[in-house]
Amino acid sequence: FNTDAIDEVEPLVARYRELAQALSKRQGHLSWEEVTSCYYFAQLHEERGRPHEAGGEVRALLDLLRDNEGALEGILGNCRGMLEEASSRLMILDPELGDEELIQSVAAQLVKLQVLMRQP
Repeated sequence: FNTDAIDEVEPLVARYRELAQALSKRQGHLSWEEVTSCYYFAQLHEERGRPHEAGGEVRALLDLLRDNEGALEGILGNCRGMLEEASSRLMILDPELGDEELIQSVAAQLVKLQVLMRQP
């Protein structure tokens, strides 16, 4: 990312989050769009050099998944794939440089999603 692009994208991601939250509310369950908004913000915060805020977005994502476990049926695979991608792309989740507690929380959520995917 270059700084000019981030400046242009950041308000769009904020608007995307607002719309995603409204969609979840309207549908009465967690939307895939709301889940992805956390990941998009984590990426933006990292690019801005704000690792604490990036970690906060990953924690918010984990909270969303935990709090809405029963509503994930249609998006379990997508959630798992996104967490795997986040683990490989976000420095905050890098095993060498990242936040150990957050890395463990993501790993635990990945296991939980895998178990949920196996259930009938």
